[in-house]
Amino acid sequence: MESLQLQISNFEGPFDLLLHLLKINKMKIQEIRISEITSQYLAYLQGMKELDLEIASEFLLIASTLLEIKSREMLPKYVEEVDEEELKEKLVLRIEEYEAFKLLAESLGERYDEDLLIFTKRAETIVGDEVSLEDLLRGVTIDHLYITYKSLMNRQKEKVNRSALRTKIMEREEYKIEDKMEELERLLYENRRVNFSTLLFQTKSKSECIVFFLAILELSRNHRIRVSQSEVFSEIIIEKGAEHGSESL
Repeated sequence: MESLQLQISNFEGPFDLLLHLLKINKMKIQEIRISEITSQYLAYLQGMKELDLEIASEFLLIASTLLEIKSREMLPKYVEEVDEEELKEKLVLRIEEYEAFKLLAESLGERYDEDLLIFTKRAETIVGDEVSLEDLLRGVTIDHLYITYKSLMNRQKEKVNRSALRTKIMEREEYKIEDKMEELERLLYENRRVNFSTLLFQTKSKSECIVFFLAILELSRNHRIRVSQSEVFSEIIIEKGAEHGSESL
């Protein structure tokens, strides 16, 4: 076998190097000759070492895999041992997957480069023949302006779909966190515990529900109530806390 001349170049990883070696040896991935590829692969790593380049761990991992497969091919086969063909098939499969992704990446890169060559025309103002204001308003009277204005207003009114309009008076609801805190403490004074869902069902609006929830958070922060839940999505139980001060109510 002639001496191998390698030109060290940047490879994205060990499988990129393996594809390069298969290409220069005119091998198909399924017909990879481990003995030749291993020697050339190790020669490349030696070249990197001589050039004082850092060898990534994935290069060494594939090198050990190639050496294992090569050694199994040279040693006598035993039934209880793992067949080297299984290791070789896994390696071939990973090379095929890498090749597929590499071709796809190259295709996307070409499309990206093509998109960079797309140019759009900048917007421009089409300038027409200039008409003086005197010529534009020649023969126009106040009556003409009034008729034009009225016509525009009528066209605007016709665009409004009055049949879809609904008028509703919304009364402003005002709830105070302090009031809801007192209400909750009063409930806990009368009952040992309260379900959170029960409190929500008693509210009459979304704003009241929000204020009630803020009151619960404030009481819990001050340790005046204790909030517990046995499991996720189960009922939330509210009980008196260590600093509960509603006994004087």
